[in-house]
Amino acid sequence: MLLLLLHVLESHSAVTQGTGESLSFPRRRSRTLRAAGMLTTGLLLGGPPNCDGQTPDPQDELDLQGRASLAIGAGARALGMGGAFLARADDATAASWNPAGLSYLKRPELCLVGAVSGVDASQRNAARVVTMSDRSNGTAPDFLSAALPFEFGPISGAAQVSFQRAFSFDGTRSIRRTISQVDRPVVFEVEGVGGLDVFALGTGIRITRDLRLGVTLNGWLNDGWLNGYRLTRARRGFNPSLQKARFDISGWNANIGAIWSPIEDLNLGVVAKTPFTARAELARGRQDEDFDRENSYSSDDVRLRLPGAVGVGASWRPRSTLTVSADYTRTFWSGARIYNYFTLPLAGQPRPPDRVFDRLSYPSLTREEQEDTEQLRFGAEHVVIGARLKWPLRAGFFTDRQYFRAGDESIPRFIGFTLGAGILVGPVLFDGAFVRETGDYADGAGGRTDVTLHRWFFSLIYRHQSQP
Repeated sequence: MLLLLLHVLESHSAVTQGTGESLSFPRRRSRTLRAAGMLTTGLLLGGPPNCDGQTPDPQDELDLQGRASLAIGAGARALGMGGAFLARADDATAASWNPAGLSYLKRPELCLVGAVSGVDASQRNAARVVTMSDRSNGTAPDFLSAALPFEFGPISGAAQVSFQRAFSFDGTRSIRRTISQVDRPVVFEVEGVGGLDVFALGTGIRITRDLRLGVTLNGWLNDGWLNGYRLTRARRGFNPSLQKARFDISGWNANIGAIWSPIEDLNLGVVAKTPFTARAELARGRQDEDFDRENSYSSDDVRLRLPGAVGVGASWRPRSTLTVSADYTRTFWSGARIYNYFTLPLAGQPRPPDRVFDRLSYPSLTREEQEDTEQLRFGAEHVVIGARLKWPLRAGFFTDRQYFRAGDESIPRFIGFTLGAGILVGPVLFDGAFVRETGDYADGAGGRTDVTLHRWFFSLIYRHQSQP
C-alpha cells in the first residue's frame, strides 16, 4: 500500500488543449478555478526541490519515502514480523514475498488483506519563518488471492492467482503551510482514488527435499477501471485553485524465488524482481480563480522505468511454536526513470505543453542520479496453543534507507517497529498487524522535517478442509 501525498508548491498556468482524453472542471459564474495535475506516488517529506529550467516545477516532484522497496509484500502475518518473510513465506500471501513459498500450501486457500494508513509530517525552517503540517489517512484493498495445490509424480506445489495494490492513492490529505509574515495560511485539501495494481499468476514447486523454486508473472494492466489513479486537489487561501490529474500504467515483470533448507528448521531464501518499462497515460489540467483560462493536456507517450529488486533472507524455527527471521532487500532506484514527462505552460496564450522532458529520474523528477534503497528487517512469531484455538503473537523491527539525499547530503534512514497477532479457528485464520515508522532529516534551508507513518493491516485466510 502506498500513502497519498504530494508537494505543496504551486505556479500559474495558461489554457491548452492537447491529444488524448482531457480533464474537465466545474464552472463558477463569477470566475474560473485553476488546476495543475500532479503525478505523485507516496510521501512528501523531502527538502526543497530543484526548480531550475531543466526540471519540472516543484509541484510535480514525485516522492516514495517510506515506501522505497518494491520487494515489500502483503499480509498481516508477514508485516507483523517486520516484513522478514522472504525465507518463511508459507501461506496464501507467499507470491507477494517469495513465490517459492507457494510450494508449502497443501490445501486450497483464499486470502483477503486490507490496509488503513496515516501520515503525520511537520517541517520548520531554521528561521521559523515557514512552517508546514501534513496529515493524511486512507483505506484500501491490499491483496486478494486464490491458491490451489497440485502434484505431478514426485513434484508437488501450488498455483495462485492474485491481485495486489502495489501503490495506493485512496484517501484524503490536508496540508497547512504558514508564513509568519502572511496573515492567511495556504491550505491544500487532496482526495485520491485508485492506485497502481498488479495482477499475478504464480507457481511454486518442491524440486527436492531441500529445494523449492517459484515464479510469478505480474501484469500491471490498465483495463480502464483498475491500475490507475485520480487526484483532485483544492488550494485555499492565497492564490486559490482546483487541480486534477489522471495517471494509468501498463506493463509486465516477473518475480523469481528460491528457498533452500540445508538443515531441518532452517530456511534460506532469495528473490529477484525484474525491472520493466511501463507504458503510461498522463492527463493533467488546471484552472485559476485569478485568470479566466484553463489548462488541459494528455499524452500516452509517457514511459515509466520501474526498478528491479533483490532480497535474501533466513528463517529459523528452533521449536515448533517459535520462528525468528531476518531479511535484506535492495531496490535499484538509481536506475528508475520517467520519459516524455510534460508540464503545462506557466504563462501566455493557450498552447500545448511548453516543456517535455525526454528523461528524468523517478520519482524525484530531476536529472540527478538517485540512490538505491535498502531495508533490513527482523521479526519473530510465537504461537500460543490452547485447547481449541491457536494464538500467534508477532513482533518486528526494520530500517529503511531512502532513495534521496537530505539537505546536508546525508541519506536518510527511517526506522520502524511492528506488532501483530492472530487467531486460528478451524479453517479460518484472522490476523492483524500494526506498523509504525519514523524518520527525520535536514532540508535545504537549514530546517528539519519530521515524519511518522502508521499502518494497520488485516488479513483473512481460509483453508479448505477436505471432506472425510
